Amino acid sequence: MLRRGGPGTCEICEKKPATRKAKFTAQYLQSSATPLFDEESLVACEFEKRVCEDCLASLQNAKNVANLTFERL
Repeated sequence: MLRRGGPGTCEICEKKPATRKAKFTAQYLQSSATPLFDEESLVACEFEKRVCEDCLASLQNAKNVANLTFERL
């Protein structure tokens, strides 16, 4: 069963209260299997999430996160 945090909780860990609003681009490798070979491409997605201080620190240290900006709620 999925656990959903209440209003005002962190949208990443869904445990602690959100204290910041973070906007960032996450890059990841997407692969799709074809009959002859695996095709891989680099995909970037933009996110805007309400996060706690611990998750913000994790985002700052993540290698696949770019253009991270944040502000207090």
